[in-house]
Amino acid sequence: MPLEKSFQRNIEDIQSIDVLPTILNVIRETTQMGFIAVARVTQEKWLTCSALDNVNFGLKPGDELVVETTICHEIRQANKLVVIDHVETDPYFRNHPTPLQYGFQSYISVPIILKNGDFFGTLCAIDPKPNKLNNDKVIGMFTLYADLISFHLQAIENLRAIRQKVRQQDVRLEAFEFISSHDLQEPLRKIQTFSTIIREREANNLHPNVATYFKGIEREANKMRKILKDLLDYSETEEFVDRFKTTHLEKIVQRAITRIQQDLTACGGTISLTSMEEVNAIPIQLEQLFYGLLANSIAYRCPNRPLTISIACTSGKGGAFNVEGLNNQTTYCMVTVKDNGIGFQQKYAERIFGMFKRLNADNNDKSTGIGLAIAKRIVENHHGRIFAYGEPDKGATFKIFLPQA
Repeated sequence: MPLEKSFQRNIEDIQSIDVLPTILNVIRETTQMGFIAVARVTQEKWLTCSALDNVNFGLKPGDELVVETTICHEIRQANKLVVIDHVETDPYFRNHPTPLQYGFQSYISVPIILKNGDFFGTLCAIDPKPNKLNNDKVIGMFTLYADLISFHLQAIENLRAIRQKVRQQDVRLEAFEFISSHDLQEPLRKIQTFSTIIREREANNLHPNVATYFKGIEREANKMRKILKDLLDYSETEEFVDRFKTTHLEKIVQRAITRIQQDLTACGGTISLTSMEEVNAIPIQLEQLFYGLLANSIAYRCPNRPLTISIACTSGKGGAFNVEGLNNQTTYCMVTVKDNGIGFQQKYAERIFGMFKRLNADNNDKSTGIGLAIAKRIVENHHGRIFAYGEPDKGATFKIFLPQA
């Protein structure tokens, strides 16, 4: 019988958390527990969303247990974790029907509570052998990872709402208020700090695989922070007429280059810049525009040659440029940003300006898929136009038209 749509979406959301396999592997390597799972638990249902099974327990994503036969049912009611080192010696659980039915001697399950206070389910583990789980190290690890899963689920739900607003062409600042909230930023800082401390302090005690997993968790947390930062930048690119002023582009571009200089130096890239002109603009937004374009060039550089970026400027009446959407009588400054990176097929020229769009999946760690959406929005705030031109393995060119008055 097919799952209800909401439960199927729960499974898909959990499965979409890139760092989850790493979390389950860290738990396995750290505790030696045989079956580890993320379960969706409601009053009526216990549903496997993700599992790592080394003891042939037999559950895979989408499989169910009768919720009343699980300890997770009690955890949901009490909203408290349960830890059992040895069922046979536990004064309460040695007579409990669940361990006997499912054949385990050690057990740990921690609630996954969403940021709105709703109970989602549990991060749990069982094993047919006794284990030492009831200690600060193991409980802290499970609690931290349950919080991380909760954070990802909330972010997924908010991004789903954002995408819907983007499709409706109705993205407003309030849709992004969650990005800068303490509740969403703080778990990432904790995760990065906690993982780094364990990896460094326990370096001599950790299996090499576990150390690698911790690095992966730190990397994923850092990636999410980048995404949140870029979303916040996007939310802040609203038009404020009273902030427009005469702005010399050379100063703006130089500030953007200064911000990106460390990454540019690290990859051996160079930038050439011709003389710039003045425009009527919001300086901080234009700086973000050029920073985003330069960051895009660095992210999608070609590994087989040194990166070169050129920035040139010219001006003229809109009619002289033969470009759609320009006012024939308005004077525009055309800024061209060109690189020799991996390029792209021209048929994707419009798509790359969409939210969360990346043409090269291999660059997931280098690009959040938001930078060019920010660039387009900034240009539109300035009543201008931006166009992309690409050729695979040759590079990309961006042409920005900004009114000079």
